[in-house]
Amino acid sequence: MPLKFVEYDRRFLLASRRWLRDPEMAALTITPPFTDEEQESWFLSLPSKTNYAVWGVEFNGEPVGVVGLKGITADGAEYFGYLGDKGAWGFGHGSAMLAFAINEAKIRGCSQVHLRVWKENQRAISLYLRHGFELAREEGLLLYMDRHV
Repeated sequence: MPLKFVEYDRRFLLASRRWLRDPEMAALTITPPFTDEEQESWFLSLPSKTNYAVWGVEFNGEPVGVVGLKGITADGAEYFGYLGDKGAWGFGHGSAMLAFAINEAKIRGCSQVHLRVWKENQRAISLYLRHGFELAREEGLLLYMDRHV
C-alpha cells in the first residue's frame, strides 16, 4: 500500500511531539527543544499561514511522518519532511515524500525548492542528491541545497 498524504491534524501533532523529542530524530531534523505549549501555538496558527503547507504522512492508515513547504513564494519554497516512525525507514518513503512536495511546489508556482540538512545526515543527503538537489552552500553543521522545479 502506498503512502497517503493527508491533512496535518492533531494525530500528527501528538505523534510529532513524541517523534521530535527522540534525540536521534531531533538531531536528524535539526529540531530545537520545544514545549507542548509552543507546539500547540504553532498548530493553532496553521490555518492563518498563507506561505506554509504541511501534510501528515500515513502508511496503512497510521501516522508515520510529516512533509511540507514553508516560506512559499513564486521564487521558491523550503522543503521539510521526516519519517518519525523509525519502522518506516528504508522503504523508499523519503523519495515519495520528496516527489509529493516538489509537485506541490510546482502547483503553487514555485520555481525552486531549497532545503537545509545536517551535514551528518548522510541518508537524507543521498536522497536529495538522487532527486536533483545540488549543494548551494555550507554553513557550520548545515548544508543548504537547491533544486529547480
